[in-house]
Parts: sequence; structure tokens; C-alpha cells
Amino acid sequence: MNYPVWELAMGAGVLMALVSVLHVFVSHFAVGGGLWLVLTEARADRRGDADLRAHVKAQSKVFLLVTLVFGAITGVGIWSTAALISPHGIMALIRAYVWGWAMEWVFFVVEIAAALVYWYGWEKLDARTHRIVGWIYFIAAFMSLVIINGIVTFMLTPGGWLETKEFWTGFFNPTYWPSLVLRTGASLAMAGLFTLLTASFLKKGATRTWATRWSGGWVLAGFGITLLTSFWYDAALAGAMDAVAGTLGLPGWNELTTGALPVLPQVLWYFKLGLVAAMALSLWPLLAPSLWNPAGGVLIFLAGLLAFFGGEWAREAARKPFTIYGYMYSTGVLLADEPALAETGVEASTRWLNPASDTPEARGKDLFRAWCQPCHTMDSYNGLRPFLARWSEEQTAEMLPRLQHMRAQMPGWPAGDRAVADLAAYLRGEGAKGDASFPADPDAAGRLAWDLHCGLCHTVDGYRELRSSLEGMDRGELEELVDGVADLMEEMPPYLGDDVAREHLLNYLETVATPAATEGSES
Repeated sequence: MNYPVWELAMGAGVLMALVSVLHVFVSHFAVGGGLWLVLTEARADRRGDADLRAHVKAQSKVFLLVTLVFGAITGVGIWSTAALISPHGIMALIRAYVWGWAMEWVFFVVEIAAALVYWYGWEKLDARTHRIVGWIYFIAAFMSLVIINGIVTFMLTPGGWLETKEFWTGFFNPTYWPSLVLRTGASLAMAGLFTLLTASFLKKGATRTWATRWSGGWVLAGFGITLLTSFWYDAALAGAMDAVAGTLGLPGWNELTTGALPVLPQVLWYFKLGLVAAMALSLWPLLAPSLWNPAGGVLIFLAGLLAFFGGEWAREAARKPFTIYGYMYSTGVLLADEPALAETGVEASTRWLNPASDTPEARGKDLFRAWCQPCHTMDSYNGLRPFLARWSEEQTAEMLPRLQHMRAQMPGWPAGDRAVADLAAYLRGEGAKGDASFPADPDAAGRLAWDLHCGLCHTVDGYRELRSSLEGMDRGELEELVDGVADLMEEMPPYLGDDVAREHLLNYLETVATPAATEGSES
């Protein structure tokens, strides 16, 4: 939808994920770490523990470098990357929340100033004043979280904002409060993760033992809060998404997690695995602090990163194909503009079509850049070539007008015959560069044939399950079903695969139709 077009082989979304997850990981440390510093300093002062105070001072230098240098760089990276990937999305967020961003900027400036004064004031300020500066830093950092949380949760669950467009309605959206508590817990855990890593390099002694136990408790308590709050968040998210999905005819939250969005169950598993692993590893420094070492620090750090990676990816995946759920698609098209788009067709609404393009393939490439590239690549994330390599141009052309009926929440593509033919020609040309063969293993070949022809819209046992419909059918009945599938309903495309793919597909369908088939073999 925009010119110039920014093309990345890995996929713009992957780059956005790498930049944003690392920033979010560090930004939560910026909140929890500030509280860890001031509370630990207070304990050192109360006990007159010079070694512990020295440890806090050394930790504050690490904190300063990680949060102010790395955090600031990745924060700017998020803005620049997002602006290139989705200028329409950034414009919408600025329009709706310009005063929210302004408030966050004020608190961020206070954060920076307080962090610098805190570091440089170790020898220049009295102990009480120094701790006050630390508290100022923490409060400012927490207020940044309070504000950013409202904007981030709005993108997935805008709630009543879709009707009112009021600032506070969107800000205090249905998932605001559970998300704030969840992220507060994660912030406490981040403080423990980072300080456990640095504590592992301390000289063995009473200070190292106490600091290790102390930081292990932060991880266990912080991620414990996150885990418990995730049930609250899940319930709020399900209610909010189901309310909007129902009006738009989209899958609800339960359907998304049972196959409608294939990647979602997987990344939620990453989140749970990382969370549980980090909590389990935190028992090591709590119960055996003398045995704690840098290897443990790295392991628990990676477990925490996995939890963040899975959680943030799940949040981003759940709102696809939207940038702002129920309001703006990832292509930059507003839902309110869909009727006009359906009347004019996609060509009239594509802002950059090369006038020198004189072949269907060249015109199709421009259409791909505008309408497919925001979410897909050819060989990387959401890669299309494995499918295109085994589809004919006719089959591709049959799929394009039916995109909104697929299970992975794709928006409709209201194109005329020429646009469909042009895009299909380009996609077929790209598919011809791929491997069209099937695996030698019969089971793998059958599963691939399922993915190519049935799995785009159905699952075996989850969303739009087919097992109950197929159960008990013999080979002949399955052949009749495959050959006449287009007669079942208008949304179903005809089967246009070759004889090799057909044979693999029938073999797989037989395993599904057999009552003795293993339950839950596909989700």
C-alpha cells in the first residue's frame, strides 16, 4: 500500500520481533531493576554492609549501560522499524494517543535524569538523598510502563474505542489491568534474572550468598505473579476478542488456540515453558546459593527470554491480520473502507503500480508487495513457496478470492479477474523456483498433501475439525468427496492437485477416517 516498498527476505515482521522483544525484555528490567537497586541499597545501609553496598553500586553501572544505552537504541529501533513496516499503523497510534506518547516521553526524561544522578551520586550524595533519587527513578519508570501498557493492550483489545474513539476508553481497555499486573510481575522477575547473572561472578562469601538468594526470590515471586495473572489476562482477552470477533465473523479466542491460528498454540507453549523453567531454576539459588554459577545465570536468563519471546509473539499473533484489532488490517486498510474497496477493486486502491509493468507477472509482483508482503515472505516467516511450488496457477487463482475463509484469519481480497490472474501468474512463477516433490516417507507425504489442500481451512480435531465427518468412510467414498468437494459449498475451492498429490491426500484421509486412528494427531 505504500511507496517506497521495504522488502526483507526474512520478513519485516521477524525483524520487528527481534528488535521489539529484546527492547521489551530490557525495558521490564528497567522497571524492576530500579526497585531492586533502591531496596537492596536500603538493606545495605541498614546493616552497614559495605560489601553489599559495593555490589549494588557495581550493579547500578550494569543497569545504566543496559537500560539507558541498549534500551534507548532498541527503543528508537522499534519506532524506525515500525514506521517502515506499517506507516499507517504508526499514524493511527499517534493520532489516537499523541498525548499518551507525550506523557510517556516526560516520564522517560525523568528516568534518564534520575538514573544518571543515581550513578554519579554514589559518592556525592548522602545515603538518604541517594535513595530518594532511586525512588524517583523507579516511580518514573513504572509510570512509563503504566502508559505504554495502555497503548500496547489497545492494539489487541480496543474494546469500546471502536465505537467511541475516546482516548480513555481505548486506554483502559478490557485487558489493561490484568496486563499491567502481569507486566509488573515480569518486571520484578527481570530484576532477578539480570542480578542473578551478575551475582554469579561475585567472590564467594556472605554477600554473594545473600544476594543470590535475594535475586532468586525476585524471579520466583515475579514470574509467580505473571503465571497467576495470566489466567486473569486470558479470561479478559477471550471476552474482549470474542465480542469483536462475533460481530466480524472471525474466530474467537478459543478457536484461535485450537487451530484457527496455527502458530498461536506453539508460541503459547514457548511462553509457558520459559515461565516454568525460569521458576524451577530459581529454586537453585534459593536452596543452594553456594553452588550458583555463571552457567546457571545464563540458563535462567535464557528461560526468561523464552517466556518473553513466547508471550510477546502470542500477543502479536493473536491480533493478526490486524494492526489494530477490528479497526485496521496489516495492509493499512481500515475495516470501514472495506465496502468501498470491494466496489473499486484492489488495483484502484494500490498506491504504487509500476506503469511500465507490461506482463501479468510484473503487475502481480506489485500486487504481492502491496497486499501479501505485509504478512508473508516466499521462503522465511509465513513462507508461501512450499505451497506455491506444489500448486498450479489455476489452483492459486481459485484460492485468492477465498482468502477470508481460510482458518488463519486472512482478510478478503476483492480483486477483479485481471488482478487475480496477474497475482496468480507471479505466484506461480515464484513457486516454480521451489521444490515440488513430496517426501519419500508416506506419512510425511500424506501430511504435506493435507496441509496443501485441506489444512488451509480445516484441522483434524480442532478448529473446523473433519474427523467426525470422515470417520467410517472407505477409499471410494473419500475419492468421491475429494473430486466433488467444490459442490459442498460456494466457499470450497475444487480439488486441482495432480494425481501424485491426490494419492498422498487420500492415503492421509484414510488414516483419519479409520476409527482406530490416534486421537489428537493434528491440531
